[in-house]
Amino acid sequence: MSFSFDFSSRVVIVTGASGGIGSAIVEAFAIAGATVAALDLTPASGGNAVSFEVDVTVGSDVQDAVSEIATSLGRPSIVVNNAGIAGRVGLPFTRLDQADWTSAWDVNVIGLFNVSKAVVPHLKEASDAAIVNIASVSGRTGFQTSPPYSASKAAVINFTQVMARDLAGDGIRVNAVCPGMVLTPFYRAQRLAAAEADPSLANVSDEQYFEEKARSLIPLGRGQTPAEVANTVCFLASDAASAITGQSLNVDGGLVMS
Repeated sequence: MSFSFDFSSRVVIVTGASGGIGSAIVEAFAIAGATVAALDLTPASGGNAVSFEVDVTVGSDVQDAVSEIATSLGRPSIVVNNAGIAGRVGLPFTRLDQADWTSAWDVNVIGLFNVSKAVVPHLKEASDAAIVNIASVSGRTGFQTSPPYSASKAAVINFTQVMARDLAGDGIRVNAVCPGMVLTPFYRAQRLAAAEADPSLANVSDEQYFEEKARSLIPLGRGQTPAEVANTVCFLASDAASAITGQSLNVDGGLVMS
C-alpha cells in the first residue's frame, strides 16, 4: 500500500539505507520525488538513491559525507537516522560482555548524534526541515532478548525529545518512529537462542518463528512491514505533520499501547 507524498525538490539523507527498513524508506522518498542520499557501510542497491559509503560512528567521515551531499545534490532538508544494529542476543543480560554494549551504543546512539550534528547547519537554512529517528518498541518496554539494543533505543527516544527542544526555535521538527516486529535477521538470532531452552524450535524456520510470535503478541495478529514503517517516516517528515515534534510514534500493530 502506498500513500501520496510530495518531496520533489527535497534532498533527503537516509542512514542504514541498504537494509530492509532503510531500503523501504529510500524507496518511499524516491517515489515521492525526493533526491535521496543513501548512507551505509555498503552501497545501497537499486537506482533510487545516490549511495555514500559511510561509517556513522566516525564523526569526521560523516561530516565529509554531509558536505559532499550538500555540494553535489543540494542542501538537505530531511534526515532519517535509521542506521542501527540489534547487537548480540542475551538473556539474561549477565550473558553479555562490555563489548556488546559498546557496539550497539556506538551505532545506535553515537552514530545518530554524529549525523544530526553534521547536518543541522544545513537544516537551519531550510524552512521545512525535519529529522526522523528510528527507535523501537524495545526502547519503550525493555525486552530481555537484547538489553544493549533496548537501552540504546530508549536513549534514541529520549534524545529525540532533547533534539526537538534544542531545534524548535530554528523551525526544525524532530520525531521518532518505533517499529514493532519486522522480520529481520535479528529474529534468527532470537530463534536460535530460544532453541537452546526449547529444542523443538531447532527445526522451525525463522519465518515460522516470527509469524507465530507475532500472532501471539500483537493485537492485530501480524508483524509489521518495512513499507509500513517507511510510510510513517514520510508522514512525520511531511507538511501533514507540521505541528508534531518531540514525539515517538509506535508502528507495532498495538504491541505497546503507550
